Amino acid sequence: MYLNWNEIRPLNDSQAHGFEELCAQLARAESPDTAKFERKGTPDAGVECYCVFPDGSEWGWQAKYFHTLETPQWSQLDQSVKKSLDKHPALIRYFVCIPLDRPDARVSGRKSMKQRWDERVEKWHAWAQERSLSVEFVWWGSSELLERLSHTEHIGRMHFWFDQRGFDDSWFRARLDEAVQAAGPRYTPEIHVDLPIARDLELFGRSPTVFEALKSRAKGIRRAFRTVSSLGRHEEDPSRAVSTETLTSSLDEILDAMAQIEPAPIGKLPFAGIAEKITTALEETGKILEALSRLEREDLAEHPKKEVLSSHNGSPFDKRRYDVYRLQSELDDARFSLERADSIAGGQLMLLKGKAGTGKTHLLCDFAKERLEAGAPTVLLMGQRFIAADDPWTQAIQQLGLQDVSAEKFVGALETAAQAADRRALLIIDALNEGQGRLIWPAHLAAFLASVQKSPWIGVLLSVRSEYEDGIIPEEIRNQAASVTHTGFERQEYEAAKTFFSYYGLEFPSTPILYPEFDNPLFLKTICRGLEGTGQRRLPRGFHGITEVFDRFLQAVNERLAKSLDFDPREQLVRAALEKLADRLGGTGARWMERGEAKAVVDALLPNRGFEDSLYRGLVVEGVLSEGVLSEGMRLQQEKPGSKFVYVSYDRFTDHLVADSLLRKHLDSSAPQAAFEEGGPLAFIWNGDAEVYVQPGLIEALCIQVPEQTGRELFDLAPALYEQWGTGDAFRQSVVWRKPEAFSDTTGQMLNRFIRHDRDMDDTLNVLLTVATLEHHPLNAEFLDKRLRRDSMPERDAWWSTYLHRAWETQGAVDAS
Repeated sequence: MYLNWNEIRPLNDSQAHGFEELCAQLARAESPDTAKFERKGTPDAGVECYCVFPDGSEWGWQAKYFHTLETPQWSQLDQSVKKSLDKHPALIRYFVCIPLDRPDARVSGRKSMKQRWDERVEKWHAWAQERSLSVEFVWWGSSELLERLSHTEHIGRMHFWFDQRGFDDSWFRARLDEAVQAAGPRYTPEIHVDLPIARDLELFGRSPTVFEALKSRAKGIRRAFRTVSSLGRHEEDPSRAVSTETLTSSLDEILDAMAQIEPAPIGKLPFAGIAEKITTALEETGKILEALSRLEREDLAEHPKKEVLSSHNGSPFDKRRYDVYRLQSELDDARFSLERADSIAGGQLMLLKGKAGTGKTHLLCDFAKERLEAGAPTVLLMGQRFIAADDPWTQAIQQLGLQDVSAEKFVGALETAAQAADRRALLIIDALNEGQGRLIWPAHLAAFLASVQKSPWIGVLLSVRSEYEDGIIPEEIRNQAASVTHTGFERQEYEAAKTFFSYYGLEFPSTPILYPEFDNPLFLKTICRGLEGTGQRRLPRGFHGITEVFDRFLQAVNERLAKSLDFDPREQLVRAALEKLADRLGGTGARWMERGEAKAVVDALLPNRGFEDSLYRGLVVEGVLSEGVLSEGMRLQQEKPGSKFVYVSYDRFTDHLVADSLLRKHLDSSAPQAAFEEGGPLAFIWNGDAEVYVQPGLIEALCIQVPEQTGRELFDLAPALYEQWGTGDAFRQSVVWRKPEAFSDTTGQMLNRFIRHDRDMDDTLNVLLTVATLEHHPLNAEFLDKRLRRDSMPERDAWWSTYLHRAWETQGAVDAS
């Protein structure tokens, strides 16, 4: 085998650094399993790396990228040997790595390089003996290094260090650019919402920042313990002192262990062990709480009058208990974080799942980009580019432009890149369910992963749509993976809506009205792009406004399905399917129907198709419909628990579709009250029919649609609704969403009627602030101003100022105003 050492890949713009790293990697591979390997930085104290055996003895390696060995080079070696003998007093073997061979011509009158080496070793032995050491000096020259590199396990290392075509920073970035291009509109890097799930990905990638975050939790524990440690310290009676000695000892161990947390790209992590120590400490805090309760009982038994005093001013033991509870909270939080970190970062496989449109692709593209910027080797492959049903490794290599590279060589080179960066490398495959994934992965995934998981330096992150998880990923693989679910913008809707509306130049609504829908990134993005494309700057109001919002999303789904299922996109089959389902649901009170019935209703619109090409399957894949399994307590006609059911994924749209269906069938606009009277077809919304559960969302939808169609409030037509729980909230939300023309003289009176206590008043004021900025709205700022002017300043302060104080930073109308 021939290698040109002058062509070794530079590291940090230096071939010398590259050679040193290569030698360190070979040293790591040759270190015995019983020894702990350590890679050094600069200065290196005479060794690039070393390993420590259980008895404390050490092996050390020194690498010099010399092209000749003359007096200056031998002097450098002497200096390195002296340093190593001084700084590593347990050294027993010292390897000298130089990309040269030692000629031994034995010419009379000239010393060969081999003879010079032997003389140097004799001198170094003498230095070692002066320090009471016995050290073996070993030569690793060009021949010895090449012999090691010729071994099969180093095939990827050869490719990395001597094939300049791949695995450097520019290559990784180019491959990511190709993946991002394949992601298309699913990745918009300009729109970024920071989500907690990103921390889980960083944990799996063993990012140094997450190690520091875990380490920093010690501060909160230490701070909380300061007050607990003083319990009983000032008690005059020693028998009443609460001992914290055992807890102190336990916490000292925990804090010492946490102080030693350091980034570790490979190997076992200390997190589980620290979490166990925290469990022991929590048991001790429980004992302290028991001791405090005992002392309190004894105190009250001895001084009964204190019980009356403590009922007014609080028990003197309350503060002590609070301090212990605060420490428990810090310990609990730290234990949870450590256990989660161990479960995610401790393995080599992670599974990211989520429903359609939750932003899995965007998250992975962002994550890969951030890792590459931090110097962590990362490869992102796109599922839709696996288009053949054959070996996935062949297709993966083709995606990376490495047609002449075997899977074994690729894995080895990726491992070498990880070692050079001292970071875990990640191989990410997005959307296993796309392309030919359903044919490829069930049979090939285990073998694919086995090739990668031979290297402890590489983690594999897979994403899959939730409904495909069981069918694509074998059970044994699911069981070994750390699994996380991407729920979109759930609990982050406010910030997400704010970010998206700002990016698209839209007017941000006073409150994030569509909470349940805005947690889906694809839905939110589709709506914003639709508004921008038609020149609108705010969300439209009223029933037709809401349907317009949803129609923009459904139109995008319809266009995608028309292309994949080959039907005329002018046929709005997606909207028609949902209306058919709403007609079936209307009046039953159910939110779902049996899967077979739903499938029959939907597929009747596009008949004579196999399941894979059916409209029903398309709506499930696109996330418009969702499937589930009935559990105990879920009533669906005569179906038994365990039966499959189907529901529209967006509750609010279901409510409006059902309301529209009911009103189309039963409402006579010339005599609207008849439909809601006793015995009327819509009386079920107020008469407490035990067979029909009326969703609050349906009441809200009717509160919008009835005034828009009749000019009268729903509560005028069905007065019994006033007494039902939750109807006030439904009415208030309808005020925000209905058209400005759909208000009557009784609307304001109803708002006043629903103000029964502070919470209702806050909700009503939130509504008024929401519509305050709408110029032509009957309840806008002029309406609110007139109401405020009726009260004197002290009267206004009593309700208006206190409301503003309560509502501030609650992500409601006050924050948005």
